[in-house]
Parts: sequence; structure tokens; C-alpha cells
Amino acid sequence: MPDSALLPPAPTDGLPLIDISATGPGPAPLQQAMELSRRHGPALVRRLHGRDALFVSDLDLVTELADETRFAKHVGPALENVRAFTADGLFTAYNDEPNWARAHDILMPAFALGSMRIYHPVMYQVSRRLIESWDRAAHSGSPVDVPGDMTRMTLDTIGLAGFGYDFGSFEGSEPHPFVEAMVRCLEWSMKRLARTPGSDHSAADAAFKADADYLAQVVDDVIAARADAPEGDDLLGLMLTARHPDGSALDTANIRNQVITFLIAGHETTSGAMSFALYYLAKHPAVLDLVRREADALFGDAADPEPTFDEVGRLTYTRQVLNEALRLWPTAAAFSRHAREDTLLGGRIPLRAGQPVTVLAPMLHRQPVWGDNPELFDPSRFTPEAEAARSPHAFKPFGTGERACIGRQFALHEATMLLALLVHRYRLVDHADYDLTVKETLTLKPEGFTLALVPRTSADRKHPALPGHAPVEERTAAPDTLPARVRPGTGVLFLHGSNYGTCRGLAEQLADDVAALGCDTAVAPLDTHAGALPTDRPVVVVAASYNGRPTDDAAEFATWLDGAPDGAANDVTYAVLGVGDRNWAATYQHVPTRIDERLDALGGTRLCERAAADASGDLNATVRTFTTGLRAALLTQYGDPDAAPADTAEPEDAYEIREIGGGPLDAAAARHGLVPFTVTEASSLTAPDHPRSKRFVRLALPEGVTYRTGDHLTVLPAQDPALVERAAAAFGVGLDTVLDIRARRPRRDGLALDRLLTVRELLTSHVELGQVPTPDQVALLAEANPCPPEKAALGALADDPRTLVELVEDHPALRGALTWPHLLDLLPPLKPRHYSISSSAERSPAHADLMVSVLDAPARSGRGRFRGTGSTHLAGLRPGDTVLARVQPCREVFRVPNDSETPVVMIAAGTGLAPFRGAIADRGALLAAGTPLAPALCYFGCDHPRGDFLHADELRAAEAAGAVSLRPVFSEAPEAGHAFVQHRVAAEADELWALLGSGARVYVCGDGARMAPGVRDAFRTLFRDRTPGADDAEAERWLAGLIADGLYVEDVYAG
Repeated sequence: MPDSALLPPAPTDGLPLIDISATGPGPAPLQQAMELSRRHGPALVRRLHGRDALFVSDLDLVTELADETRFAKHVGPALENVRAFTADGLFTAYNDEPNWARAHDILMPAFALGSMRIYHPVMYQVSRRLIESWDRAAHSGSPVDVPGDMTRMTLDTIGLAGFGYDFGSFEGSEPHPFVEAMVRCLEWSMKRLARTPGSDHSAADAAFKADADYLAQVVDDVIAARADAPEGDDLLGLMLTARHPDGSALDTANIRNQVITFLIAGHETTSGAMSFALYYLAKHPAVLDLVRREADALFGDAADPEPTFDEVGRLTYTRQVLNEALRLWPTAAAFSRHAREDTLLGGRIPLRAGQPVTVLAPMLHRQPVWGDNPELFDPSRFTPEAEAARSPHAFKPFGTGERACIGRQFALHEATMLLALLVHRYRLVDHADYDLTVKETLTLKPEGFTLALVPRTSADRKHPALPGHAPVEERTAAPDTLPARVRPGTGVLFLHGSNYGTCRGLAEQLADDVAALGCDTAVAPLDTHAGALPTDRPVVVVAASYNGRPTDDAAEFATWLDGAPDGAANDVTYAVLGVGDRNWAATYQHVPTRIDERLDALGGTRLCERAAADASGDLNATVRTFTTGLRAALLTQYGDPDAAPADTAEPEDAYEIREIGGGPLDAAAARHGLVPFTVTEASSLTAPDHPRSKRFVRLALPEGVTYRTGDHLTVLPAQDPALVERAAAAFGVGLDTVLDIRARRPRRDGLALDRLLTVRELLTSHVELGQVPTPDQVALLAEANPCPPEKAALGALADDPRTLVELVEDHPALRGALTWPHLLDLLPPLKPRHYSISSSAERSPAHADLMVSVLDAPARSGRGRFRGTGSTHLAGLRPGDTVLARVQPCREVFRVPNDSETPVVMIAAGTGLAPFRGAIADRGALLAAGTPLAPALCYFGCDHPRGDFLHADELRAAEAAGAVSLRPVFSEAPEAGHAFVQHRVAAEADELWALLGSGARVYVCGDGARMAPGVRDAFRTLFRDRTPGADDAEAERWLAGLIADGLYVEDVYAG
């Protein structure tokens, strides 16, 4: 990305040109730009020390700028300054930096609907900290610092929800030092824009560097706190463990940049939005009364309500208030775009490729489309009807396009819940008759804004409900006048378009629901029916949009549908449930609406009307309503007239008989597609005194099962018998008790059971015992605990590392208090584990070998040992035992080639050697048959040559035969200073560079938290040192090119 000084100058022909060099932008550059726009119109050029900047706020111009085919995000001077401490984080990355797309794709699931539900309890937990602080202020009669407390809350929320790190901001009277350093960094970024050329700013720059170093240190501490347990569904867990679809992962430096970015963006802007909302509520009693009434109607007269995730979605007027505050003062108040090619903006402003344009969001939000008095605070501007009548580009508080704020739903959910809780609990008193003063530090906040608080009473909360706020109807059954079931043989196909699982989950939920009517159901991605839809059964589409485009599993279907000939949907009966987020107004429901309209135009028949579910509203209420309509429509059109209502049905037989054949795990095996494999060999791969055991397990393949070298084996484990006994004792249940567990409705993610079973069988083979409960599950434990002190202790837990068994042991009142429905909600179904096959299909087609690293480490709770479920199970196997498993093909790009043209570099640590052992054996068989092969190098890391040099004799024999050149590295006995594989890779860079020049392919397998990033760093250094003038960015692009071309492939994990 070129320096901004080298960009084309701003066009000035026909536009007002205002030179502010004499005065500078002052302490409030955004508000100065707003005033210039008021005086000179919605398109102007501002000049500062010879540099021109084009500012616009006209709706038509902004609509053009939102066109991703013509314009892209521009990292302007302000963000260039922020890059000094966030580098290639999501907000400040250049569009062409590989880490932007990589991080965006990896992190998007963290902001999907399912993740929002996970974050909700953390948001509530931190809101309680704020409320406790405000209760103390109310009791003492002290006013509260609104922006300061909002900052404390939002910092703790993003720290805990995103990274599992507690800043403890309410534990002292002063802000956390991270906040102070961050604010100073933002102020430095803003003030740097106004510097006079030639002035000395070395002292300010030195102070900034100290602050930036402190931010980096705090973030390094956050990351280090997770080093021993990187897994998790939060942002940091994804960054440490997840891989991009191309196989790449985020490097250590980029993870730091992303954490700093989210800590800033995740709390600084959200706290400003809530502060402005509270300011406007304090100044508009009529609006405050409506917000209070909405909260009181939802929460009742409880002083300490605990809203659910779905209840927050019902706070529609509160959201309107928040949106109106964001309209007047969007806390990230400007964003820049640049032209992809030479073009005319608005048919009159010439722009050259790369030319930036800055959108002033507050002035866009004051354009005529907002009415005659846009300065007036009026939440009615955001009723659904008003929003539908207005251009989606008129409201841009979070930027635009795919570079818009990724965390907007997180921020709005947090803010909506908190506003409702605060107005429900307190009367807000504007004791100082505050006049709004907006403070700028690149973001905006009301400076010096305080409120006095008066606790509300139960009587205060009793008033008539607001119109339109009747309780939500939970019933999803069909009307009694319809048949009870559909005709036998009636099928329904559910097709989903889902990138992150929300629509797939809803499709499965709907399928389970209509299966109760007797329907034969199937669930599949939309792309599986690109080309034709069935006419023998109705089709229900559950789809979302991704920046206005189809999701990955619906792209082919959408292309086919757009080009399908007239009549292509004749005789197709269909229904569409669209899922979206109104925050993305420009593309809300775009794809599901298009599918519904195209199917109608092509001759299809609607089974029921399209429903639009809003992820940031009451999505579940929409889904319930759609489910009710779908069930009624199915029973109306396909109902069995002979299916009498339940109360007039024929008398049932005295007994219900089920014949159950097969084994006790057949249902689980069928669920996961597993078959029995027999163990033929089992032994240790490490020396007896080695502290980290690794086991060799050989399995005979069942008849008809084959594999290819490099494939994986998916295994269903069993729990350690000692842990099973411990769990039963904690829960207060007998191991020999027999259970008859029947799902009220079939669930694809439920327990796979088809028979009676004992508690021992349930705990051993069907549920997870080593997982840490989610916040929702801890809340369930608190609710079920009959002991008040223990209930309170459980309610106060946050990010606790204890497993369910440990929590129940530590709260003995729970023993016997948890019913079986409770326990089954708390114990997830046991999941299969995945292992790389280490044998060669060429040499050993009848069996599959595994290398198993046995996880046995101190428990994160600090009590006893934690033993991995899968590895402990496999480590205990002996010849003659059986395991349920299946062969899982690896990615084709990870298959090691065996030819005379392609050199191979294999890099592994520990049992990551597994797929390479098989590849080396393949090469040995080919060489023995006279096939010439290109060179192959194998770097692999061990602890000690006498401790864990895995399959040493076999590999040395392969090297002697010419199949491979071994490059072992021993961390406890380093040779030539090489403790880890990346060290030896760096030392032998000349040889590797030559092989890369000959078309070599690099394969990396094993530890994704430390080894794989280290190897990537070594390869980037290899390129940079041998490419004159290359910098870090060019090295990154080179490595990204290797990955994109399949020349550098990873199969890594973290743990």
C-alpha cells in the first residue's frame, strides 16, 4: 500500500476548497469537518499543509461509494497512524494483505448467532459488576462517571468474552492502565494528523512507543494465559487453533495485532455508544419512559432480572434508541473508500485509481432523508416501517461492505441489554444539567457526563404494558381442526445456505419438528440441488446472505436459479425462512428474498409465506411463528384424514414392544458411520522413563474398508473407568442403575440410543466428562442447587476451569439434586476423535497404524491430573480389543507426491510425524520396485534421541535405502544449536531455497500453536534473506502464494 503522500491529489474542480493550514484541525477534527460540511455542502475538499482530502456526506454519493465493484476500503492517514500499534489487525489491515482475509474468515464464526449466545452470559455477568458499582454510588449519593464506567464495563466484557481474560476494571477507582495507554495511543494517532511539517515531536513519539509497548505486553500476557489451554469457541481460541480453508493459520504477531484491535474496537466504540444513549435518555423524559415501560414489561417487578439472549432481542424500542444515538453520534464517525479504477463519482467528481474519499457519517446521518429536523433525537426514525422506506445506505455507523465492523452484533446486543437493565433499576437524574461536549480520540464520547441515580421501587415498575408487547406465543402445534399427522410416505426436504452453522442448525431443528408429524425428512446444503428441485415433496429453504452474496454452500444453487429457464420450478412446492441481521441493512435478507421471488417466477408454489428472522432481534419468535405456519400448511395439504385426534384414537395395546438387535453401541456407530476395528498390536513408542508417553496401535481393517496413505482414522473413545466411578459418586447415582432414555423429539445432535442402558454404559460410552461447562450450564447448576451459599457461589463464577464433575464435587449440595434431564443437558454427547494414519497403504493395505500422544497433565483446575479421553482410551487398548472407527480421507492437497519431478519437504513435531511415516514407506516400496523419485527431506522434532525418536530403526533403514533424508531435532539434546525444527529449517535455508526453486512441496504436520508458526517465520525469513529489497509484507505475500498454489500445506492442531 503506497504512502498517502503518493496518492493522487483530491479533485478540486467545482468543489469547495477550504485550507485549514493556518489553524489546523484543532482538538476536534471530526466536528470541524462537520462544521465545514454544514457551511460548504455535502462534498468538499479540505487542505492541510498541502495535502487535500475529499469529504462527502451526500446520500447518493455514499450509495455509489458502497459499490464494492468500484470502491474498496481505504486505510487513510488516521488509520495509518493506528497501524503503528495494531499493524495488520482486521480494522487497519490493507485489503491486499493476506492476513486480512485469513483472519476475517477464521474469526467470522466467532460473531455468528451461536457465538453470540455463548457471549451473552458473560455480558450479563459484567453488567452486574457495573450495577453493583452504581448501587454503591446511589446509596452514597455520589454521581457516576458515565463514559468512564461504560469503558470499564465494555473492556471487561470483551476481555472475558473474547479472550478469557479479566481486566477487573471495577476493582479499583482508577481505569485499568491498558485503557489509559490505549487512549493516549489514539490521541497520538489523531494529533499526528495535524502536525506541522518540520516540527520536533520526538518526545510525543517516545511516549507513544512506551504506551504501544505496554499494550503489546498486556496482550502477550492475555495470550500467555491461554497457552496451556488454547481451545475454545471465543476469539482467542479460534485465533490459536482454527485454520483457514486453505490450511493456513494466524501467526503469533498477527494474533497480537488482532487482540489489540478487538480490545480497542470492542470496548472503546461500544462504551461511547452507550454513553450517548444514556445522555439522550436523560435529556428526553418521554423517550426514557417508553424505554422503561418496555423493560418493565419484559422483566416484571424484579429488581435483579437476568434476561435471556432471546429476551434482549425483544427490546425493540431500546434498540431504536440506541440506533438513534448512533445516528447523531456514530462513535467511529468516519470511514474512507478509494476508487479501484479511474471513475466519476456522482457523474461529476473525477477520481483516479487509489484516490481516497472520506465519508462523514454524522453528516450523512443528517441528510434530508432524515426529515426536516435531523438534529432532533427521535427513535421513531428506526421503526421497521421507517427503515424499510429509507435507503439502507443512509445509516452507516459501522462502515460499509465486508470491511464494516465485524463485531456490530456483539456491541449492539451488549448495549441493548445494559440500557434496559439500567433504566429498569434506576431513575436517571441529570443533576448537573449537562451540556453535551463531544471528546474526540479518533472515537467519540460525551466528555464529563455524569448522572445521579435513584433506585426504583417495585411500585415504580408497575404500569400498563406497551401496545405490541404481549407475551410471545410459545405454541408451535397445529390447530386442533387439522389431522394429527401427514399421510404415510410424505417427505420434506430442508435445504440450507449456511457459512457458520446457524441456518444448518435451524434446518435440522425444523426437520426434527415436522418429523413429529410423521414426515420423512432430509437435510442438505442448497448446492446439492443446483440444477433441479424435487417435485415429489415440498422443499423448505433456510438461507442467509454473506455481504449480499450466497453462502459458500449455496453459491452454485444461486447461480443456477438466476439463470434457470421459465418453468424450471413448475410443480415445486416450497417455503423460505430467511435469516439475517438488520444491522447489515444494505444486504438484509437479500439472498432468501431472491430465492423466494425466483422460485415463484419460475412456476413454484409457496407452501407458506417467506419469513424473515432477524439475528439481532427476536429470531426465535420468528422461527416459532414460521414453524407453526409450516406445520399447519403441511397438515392442510398433506394431512392424513384417517389420523384421528389423540383423544378419539383407538385404544392402545397394553404393551409397547420393541425388538432390539445388534450391540449396545450400534446406534452411536450408525450416527457417526463407524464400524468395529480389531487391535492386532499395541506397544510403547517411547522409553520407559520418558515423561510424555506415546503409543503405537495397529488395527486390522474390516472387510471392504480401504484407505490411502495420509488419511485419518476417526475413533469413538470410551471414558476412563476411574473417571466414570468418580462422576457417578459426584452425581449421586448408582452405576448399575438402568435407564430408559427416549428423546421427546429426534435430534441430530442428541444422544444416539436405541435401548435400555446402565449408568455405567451411559457415562462410559455416550457422554463427555472432561469438558468445562458453559456459562449457561453453570447458571443451570446454580438454579438447581438447594443451598443458598453454594447457589450464590455458582452464580458468581466466571471463566472457571473446573469440569462438571469437579464443580459438583466442590458444591456437594448438588449431589442428588441434579435430575437426569438436568444431567443430560449438562453432559454433551461423546464426540469421535481424529488421528492421522501412520502406515502406508502401499505396504500395509490390510491394517492402519496410529501414533498416539497420551495427554496426561496437571488439571487446569489445579486438582489432580487431566487425562485426554481419546488418547487415554487408545493407550489402554490391547490386542484383541475392538474400537469403533471409520477412515476419513485427508485433504487431497496434503497427499505427498511420489514422482521423479517433485521434491518433498516434510516437517513435523511429535506424533505429527504420523502421515510422513506412511509417505516414507510408500517411497521405499516404489524405490524397491525401481521407480525413480525426487529428493525428500523429513524434519521432525523430538525431546531426546533415546527418549522419543519415534520408529527410529524403521526410518533409519528408509534413509539408508534412499527413500528420505532424515533431519531430526532434539529439544533436550540440541545439535548445532537446533532445539526445534524451525531452527534447523533456518540453518539449512540454502538447501531448501534450491529445492523450492525446483518446485518442491512443503508439508507441515503437528503442533499449530508453536511449531507451525515458527516454521512459517523461518520460511518467510528464508525468502527475505534471499530476495534483495524484500520486506516482511513481501515475504508474507510470497508464503501466501505458496499456500494458494498448494506448495506449502499444513495439517496442524493446537493443544
